[in-house]
Amino acid sequence: MAKQTKGKDMPTEPAVGTPVESLRERKRRETRAAIERSAITLVDELGYENVTVAMIAERAVVSQGTFFNYFPTKDAAIVGLGPLDLDPQAVHAAYDRLAPATPYHATLSLFLKVVRELDWTSDIAAMRGRLVAQTPALMRLFLDGTFAFVADFRSMLASYLEEHPEKRTCSDELTAAEEASLVVSEALEAAKFALARATKDPERGLPEADEVEAIVRKVVG
Repeated sequence: MAKQTKGKDMPTEPAVGTPVESLRERKRRETRAAIERSAITLVDELGYENVTVAMIAERAVVSQGTFFNYFPTKDAAIVGLGPLDLDPQAVHAAYDRLAPATPYHATLSLFLKVVRELDWTSDIAAMRGRLVAQTPALMRLFLDGTFAFVADFRSMLASYLEEHPEKRTCSDELTAAEEASLVVSEALEAAKFALARATKDPERGLPEADEVEAIVRKVVG
């Protein structure tokens, strides 16, 4: 707890073991945020089709070269998502923690966990959610960007199933890689459905894996 002096709050010291953000890291984070904010506010003011990279860079007070150091396209800046760096050991440990859930349910749960860690509360997040919901091209990019790690995830699940054959459900018909590919593909589509629904109705929030799986079962049997 921060100590208080008479009429003033003293700054709170970082907790022991908390990584301290370097000046360079803070500058990069602030520049990225400025570009995202500029892109989203311009689209909100002028419309998606009327905004260019040059306009975004000018609003953010950066060069176009700096813009492209952070985002490859205008759409990427609006969506504000990048690929997720996955650690195979962490993914395997997550599957172990979710046992005895099926690989499908565990994968869906992990995908939804990734989505929950996105920024859903800031004013920019709310504006982004509205723009994405109103623009089909952005919705596709948003969904694809959120799950850009899927190819890596397939290989990680395949290796996990090879190490834990008791977890498999179709070992007599499919290889571990084939089974992992099907599981991840089905879980991905279910997670995209949940994310698209939450984006269109943020107050409703993101459903739990049990709810999403129940809806899927009703539809596909």
